[in-house]
Amino acid sequence: MKQKKFFFIPPAVLAGVLLIIVPVFVGMTHDRLKRQEEFFTQKLLEKGISLIRTFEAGTRAGMLNMHWGAKRIQTLLTETALQPDVVYMMITTREGRILSHSDASLVDGNYSDMPMVSKDDIDPFLVYHRVLNPKKKQAVFEVYKRFVPIHDKKKERPGRMHRMHIEESLSGMQPNGSQTSDIQMNRDKDWSQQYLKHKGHPDSGSAEHYMIAGLSMDRVRIAGNRLVKKTVWQAVVYFLLVCAGMVTLFAFQAYRSTKASLSTVKAYSDAVIQNMPAGLVTMDKNGKVTAMNAAAKRILGNTIDRIFPQLKELMGDVQKDAQALTREISLEIEADKKLLLDLTASAIQNSEGELTGFLFLFKDLTLLKELKQQVETNKRLAAIGKLAAGVAHEIRNPLSSIKGFATYFSRRYKENEKDRDTARIMVKEVDRINRSITQLLEFAKPMSVEKTSVDVSAIIAHSLKLVEHDLGKNKIYAGIKSSLTSQTIFTDGDRLNQVLLNLYMNAIQAMPENGTLDIRINDVDPGGIEIQVCDNGPGIDEQTLEQIFEPYFTTRATGTGLGLSIVHRIMENLGGSISVDSTINQGTCFKLFLPKGNDHE
Repeated sequence: MKQKKFFFIPPAVLAGVLLIIVPVFVGMTHDRLKRQEEFFTQKLLEKGISLIRTFEAGTRAGMLNMHWGAKRIQTLLTETALQPDVVYMMITTREGRILSHSDASLVDGNYSDMPMVSKDDIDPFLVYHRVLNPKKKQAVFEVYKRFVPIHDKKKERPGRMHRMHIEESLSGMQPNGSQTSDIQMNRDKDWSQQYLKHKGHPDSGSAEHYMIAGLSMDRVRIAGNRLVKKTVWQAVVYFLLVCAGMVTLFAFQAYRSTKASLSTVKAYSDAVIQNMPAGLVTMDKNGKVTAMNAAAKRILGNTIDRIFPQLKELMGDVQKDAQALTREISLEIEADKKLLLDLTASAIQNSEGELTGFLFLFKDLTLLKELKQQVETNKRLAAIGKLAAGVAHEIRNPLSSIKGFATYFSRRYKENEKDRDTARIMVKEVDRINRSITQLLEFAKPMSVEKTSVDVSAIIAHSLKLVEHDLGKNKIYAGIKSSLTSQTIFTDGDRLNQVLLNLYMNAIQAMPENGTLDIRINDVDPGGIEIQVCDNGPGIDEQTLEQIFEPYFTTRATGTGLGLSIVHRIMENLGGSISVDSTINQGTCFKLFLPKGNDHE
């Protein structure tokens, strides 16, 4: 059992695909991660700025309007830090001491990760950011800036809120001197009071505190992991799609290559089948023709679709024996035409071994059989010719003596009528024998041929005139039909006339009264003419046709059997040929082929 070959992608192709796809997706992933990081950084920065700005605004309102101190600021910081993604919020000194923290237990502690800042190089109105522990799971996005809840109007940047003088705000808020004295006492203990400008207190710009907001980067990490996973899955999907595309491409290419190969093989096999000299015919189980080649059409002609009994019998024998059979069969193609075929028949089966039809391969042996018969006839004629050459002379001498004595006795016994008639019969029989010997000698000796340019139609008209008496006596109609392009051929006119006379006499003797003798002249390839002498007599049976040109074969009691043999020999010497078609009760047609030749031959 044959193993099926599965289609596969060569490893080198897969490696090439990987070498192309992996760098592409690594670059795409890195670029997307970078853009995603920039996006989240921007979002976290905006959120941190919003938290700090909101806290500063709340602190400013509380300090100016409600005299907030550090305790109230701590409470606001704790509440503000309750928002999502806020890890911590704090206010520190430049050295890192925690003044206020969302986790109150850390107040007055020291912040170890305090950014390196300097009063000279940090703008109180700018916000900065950094990432703490970027490689750890608890990475924190830290936003920080100079904490300036109250700022000088003169130092405020364009577009910023003008700083309000604390003295103006407090002047309407302090009803008596004792209240002012209490506030002054708390200022010394409360860090927030450094931002209130008053006598003996530092300027609001002198305090250097920092607001720090720590935001969780869990969402960034989760989004990054999702992006990596998504990119990996996309890479796998794209890789599979590319592999599928490669498989499809290779399959399509293999299909095209296979189709082209099959087309080439089919064209080659069709050319071989169509140009093979033997006929090939395939039929289905019902005997219907499914295919044939040019040779089959040429051999069988228009009868290709006919189911011949011989073929039907062969189909049954092939099914019975389950093997190819070879036979010689004779097919009657037309009423007056039979073919002898050397035929081989075999069964056509599908892949499951079921019978689907029959194959017939055959050669036409008809011409070969005719050639064999001609060869045999020529051999016999040659042998008889050699025999006749030796015998004729030996017979003629005694015949001369017999004829002399018969003539003598006819004169001597002229008064005795019975003896005289006997002597005359002897003379007549001797003359008949002598004519036969003359024909035999003519048949045996080399035949001389003198070719000249002759008018075929004129010769045929002349030959018919010579038998005009016999035609009229038997009431036979003779007609000539010519389709020659040129009436002139290069041949021996006397020998051709001898052939025609012999055929005419045979036809006249074979036909009853009121018969028809047709003479047809046509051009034939290659470079010759065909003269047909046809009658509507009783016809000749198949067995007689096989011997018709043999010497001394005759069906008439008075015939010598040498006439057609001599005709056959004359046609050979003229470089032509003679054939005969005959059908019982329909007539006989002799066909003479003669080359046109030329004057220089």
